[in-house]
Amino acid sequence: MKKIPLVAFVLILIFSTAVGVAVAFRPQAEQKEIEVPATNYDVDYAKDAVITNMDNAITLTFPEAHKINTVVLTEPGRAIRDFEIYYQNEVGEYVFAYKQDVIGNYRYCCFKEVETSSIKIEIKDYVGESWEITSIEVYQMGDNKRADDFRVTAYAVSQYTYAEDSVKADHFKAITHVNLISTVFFTSKGEIYFLDSEQNGVMVDGEEVFKKSLQNIRSAVKEGTTIVATLLGQDRLGTGESTIEIHESAFTTYRDTFIANAVAFCNKYQLDGLSFDYEYPETIAQYGRLFDVCGALKEAMGGKLMTVALGTWVTSKPLIFDHAGLKNVDWVESMNYDEVREDPLGNHSSFEYSAYHHISMVKKLNELFSSPEAPYTDILQYNMGLPFYSRPTNYGGYWGDYKHKAEELGKYGNVIRDEYYEASDGKTYDCYYNSYQMIYDKVCYSIDQGIGGVMVWHYSCDVDPDSELSLWDAIYQAVESRK
Repeated sequence: MKKIPLVAFVLILIFSTAVGVAVAFRPQAEQKEIEVPATNYDVDYAKDAVITNMDNAITLTFPEAHKINTVVLTEPGRAIRDFEIYYQNEVGEYVFAYKQDVIGNYRYCCFKEVETSSIKIEIKDYVGESWEITSIEVYQMGDNKRADDFRVTAYAVSQYTYAEDSVKADHFKAITHVNLISTVFFTSKGEIYFLDSEQNGVMVDGEEVFKKSLQNIRSAVKEGTTIVATLLGQDRLGTGESTIEIHESAFTTYRDTFIANAVAFCNKYQLDGLSFDYEYPETIAQYGRLFDVCGALKEAMGGKLMTVALGTWVTSKPLIFDHAGLKNVDWVESMNYDEVREDPLGNHSSFEYSAYHHISMVKKLNELFSSPEAPYTDILQYNMGLPFYSRPTNYGGYWGDYKHKAEELGKYGNVIRDEYYEASDGKTYDCYYNSYQMIYDKVCYSIDQGIGGVMVWHYSCDVDPDSELSLWDAIYQAVESRK
């Protein structure tokens, strides 16, 4: 382990020749050092670069050619809405390498490794009268041992993976773990039951849906892939009980019955373990009972996998997401999406808020609350959530599948204009996705920050695996780039 600053900053001050545009590189407040796995963060090629300011562009020229694949940018606000990165080839021409939207307080830009002596950052669009970039870092990231055992969990909704052609084996070159969800439920008395679903206009028995989905997944996964199922404590029988009431009863009064039934279900289908998606406990005591049952289940299953999905509002709060609870599970699937209210632009699962800010917060908790006896958390137990779907910028009740808009988005676009109509106010709203490039960036960042893996909601939202826009391929390529 090497102690390095989380972010290294370049101290340069430049004023643009473009009218009304100031490009300022300023030092940020000193940050306490944290431990992350040894990477190449300590070799920032931007430190020795000659910076040249042009009309709505910046070039960095290095003293010699370097192999690079990562550029980190910051701006003081969110004026920039479209930017591109180019590298200079051997004949002096600038060749396209990267494109995305908002930079904000932190943007991690990753691309296929190139060897170059100069890069150019072009600002293609911004709001207001000016734009400003406060720091630039340039790295060659890779040769990271974390990439070899980096987890990629796919949530597979059984209703959507039931049909014969609904699962594609080529998607699974990136996937290391599968979590089957949405068919298996439990009651307040700890009983396990299956939810029927409609398939091609015909109602199909829920257990048959689960079995066929499991069979399809097993036929597609690569060797060594683990498969678990999520047990959902939701009222699908019309009892009128709340989710909290069902969990509290099953976890206390009927705890032994529930654990016995859950283990029997796991054994019957020869699963590699179980998971919970409890949305959402309201007290620390309720979270404590959740983790306690996880520990008891893991023991009763003979050490099989036990995982749990948690919202980011949990994984960034003291006393809940901590070592005392996490010792009862193998890892946590963090739901880093649906966070429209967190982002000032209303973009759900933006890089700045759902990746950078959140992982920084988890690490800060570790920094503040760890003791010599135990870490506050172990970031290797953390899987950062990735959405293969959109949400409207007004947080309306709409979830758009990526596969239906992939061609329109292309490899670098994240926004579909006016996709969502809100009947209550008669207005239309933009919907924000995570494109190929965004997914690639988040996976690279996760590996470089040393966390355990990523999780995707959900498997069936992607395009076919032979498409150059496949998000599963983006994950695969990102992991390979760090090896």
